[in-house]
Order: sequence, then C-alpha cells, then structure tokens
Amino acid sequence: MMSDRYSEIIYSLKKHKTRNVLTGFGVAWGIFILMLLLGTGQGLQDGIFRLFSSFVKNSIWVYGGQISEDAGNNYQVGTPVVFDESLLTDIKQRFKEVDLITPEIHHHQNSIITFKNKNQIGSLKGVGTEYFDIKLLKLSKGRAINKKDVESQRPVCVIGHNINKVLSKNNSLIGKWINISGTLFKVIGVLEKGSVFEQGEQNSIYVSINSFQTYFNNENTYSIFGILLKPNSSSTIFEKELKSFLGKRLKFDKTDNKALFISNVNEQVSSFKKLFSGIKLFLWFVGISILLSGIIGIGNIMLVIVKERTYEIGIRKALGARSRSILFMILSESVAITLLAGLIGLLLGVAVITLANYVLKISYDTNELLISSLNINYSAVITAVVLLVISGALAGLFPAKKASEISPVKALNQK
Repeated sequence: MMSDRYSEIIYSLKKHKTRNVLTGFGVAWGIFILMLLLGTGQGLQDGIFRLFSSFVKNSIWVYGGQISEDAGNNYQVGTPVVFDESLLTDIKQRFKEVDLITPEIHHHQNSIITFKNKNQIGSLKGVGTEYFDIKLLKLSKGRAINKKDVESQRPVCVIGHNINKVLSKNNSLIGKWINISGTLFKVIGVLEKGSVFEQGEQNSIYVSINSFQTYFNNENTYSIFGILLKPNSSSTIFEKELKSFLGKRLKFDKTDNKALFISNVNEQVSSFKKLFSGIKLFLWFVGISILLSGIIGIGNIMLVIVKERTYEIGIRKALGARSRSILFMILSESVAITLLAGLIGLLLGVAVITLANYVLKISYDTNELLISSLNINYSAVITAVVLLVISGALAGLFPAKKASEISPVKALNQK
C-alpha cells in the first residue's frame, strides 16, 4: 500500500508539472539565496578576522598622541606623548598581568634599501626582542631578532616579502648584506607573504631597537609599544589601569582622549564578533522571509489541489477511504514538493558557491581579496531544509484537514 501511495504522489506531481515547478521554484530560490547570504557573510567575517591574524588576541598596543587638555602642569597643549625604556620597565614591574612588552620606533621618513643595483623604498622600524612574540609576523625563511642581536647591537634585519621580491626577485636575501639609508645590515629573516591587509609589514624592515637608535636616531624615546597580557587577564580592566598610570607618570589628564590611542585587540575582536552575530541574524531573517513566501505559495497550491480533487476525494470516501488516508495524501504531496524543491535549491547553491570559489582561486590572488572564498555552512543549510519540510507539512495541514472532512455526498454533488 505504501508503494501505491508513493506512486500516486509521483503521478499527481507529474500531472501538474508547470504548477508544481512554479510552486517549488519559490522554495528552491529561498534555499539558494539563504546559502549565498550565509556563505558571503561567513566569507566576509573570515576576511575581517584575517586583519587580526598578525596580533596575539590578548595584546594591547599603545600609541602616543598629543596633550590636548591642560592638566595643570608645565606641559603645554600640543606636547607629544612619548615613552622610554625606564617607563616600559616600570610597567612590567608594576602590573602583574604583563607577560611581554616591547617598543616600536619608526623612522620619520621612508628609507631607501639598496642591494647591488636595485633600490626599494621601505618603512624602517626598530623593535625589541619580544616584538615577534606579540605581533605574529610569520617568517618564510630565517629567524627573528633575538636578545643577543639587541644586546650586541648587531647590524641585522628582518625584511618584508615585497622588499625581498623587488631586490632579488624570487631569490632569498638571507645572509646577504643590504644598504639601508647608507648603513649595511645583514638579512637574517624574510617575512611570509601576507594578505592585502598586511602590505605595511611586507614593505617594512625591522632592526633591533638599539641598532635603530645607534645608526638612525640618537633619541631614546619612542611613541609606540606593545603588551602581551598573561592568560585569563582582563584586557578591559588593564587598559583602564594602564591609562590612569600613564596619565600620572607622563603628566596628562587620563580623560584626554588625544593623549593616547590604545588598540585593545581582544576588545576589537569581541566587537566584530558582536557585529557579525547581528549581521548573521539579519541574513537569516532575509533568507527565512524569502522561504516563507515559498511556503505560503505551497499552502495556497494545496488549497487549489483540494478544490480540484473534491469529486475524487468524495469517491474515495464513498469507497471506504478513511479521513486519515486523505489527510496523508494531501500532506505527502505538500512535503514532496517542499523536500524536492529544497534539495534542488541546496544542490544549486553548492554548485554556484563551488564555481565561485574556483573562479576566485584561478583569477585572483586570494590574499588580496577581502572575501577570499564563500563558505558553505552545511549544518545550517541542512537544518534549514529540515525546517522547510516541517513548514511544508504545516502549510499543507489546513488544506489536508479540510479535504479529510469533506462529506462524500456533497463532494459527489459538485461534479
């Protein structure tokens, strides 16, 4: 009997091909659009979070600005806020949350880097030994600057991928001596090729803080430093305490928003997570709204089917068909249309997303794109299809119940 019922469902679907195709199109299109929305949203999220891939999550970067409010001391408005080695030492001793701390000093102008007969312009930075542990810049070859390099003021450097590429094409400059603004430095490391968001690092040269101050800048102050907090430390609480401490130590009002600029990586990541949670909810709302229009269409079609088959239903009931068999017949058609359309939308979505990813891969350098790929969230889509089938059953429930309650006499008199 079950095989007869399934054969009957297939026959009914074939009998009204155009109507069923148009009805199922709304559902298939809804699943397809939902997959594209979720895939694009996840791809955008992955692209944004690649921005933070070069930073340790529980790290803080402090940038000195200018005093903009009179704090009642001898410092005038507009005085730059700078840091020195003794300040960083005091911060590490005062705050138990601090695990690592490192300065970063920049050359005021871009530096000219020369190797043999080739020149390139880059950003010169002086860094401490713990810099590459706080800012996760991956090396394709060589090593990072270590403690001995700093203590001995060794003329060594780490260069970005783009600088290495321009000066020696695809050959590594590891072990070679390059001229940086008139001073020879030995290349000990080359950065790995990064994304489009890491072009600043790829065009930079890193030397030890001592070498920088010796060869390029006699000042012992700098305007940037980074801190890595110990596990389970609250970056939010620490940020407030650090700003208060720096205000007292450097003689500026802690409420002066232009004196310091603090980049709290953990807070930024959390903010973006909240943002994308809202975006995902909106995308789900749009996708579900489109699906609902398809579900409503199925409900309307089921009402039309019941009206068209009233005479047939009357004959079935006159021959002894039970109400539940009529209910099952109508519900089965509703579920069949919904399930088939949902699977078609799912397969179409997978095909389009796979094709789009392939085109992106062969046509572009994905490191240079904000959205490098569209991700397929199979669990979310399959859940949507299951909910869709349930919704299809619910959409057909009222027409099915109406059909099961038809009186055989009235139904036969409508012929």
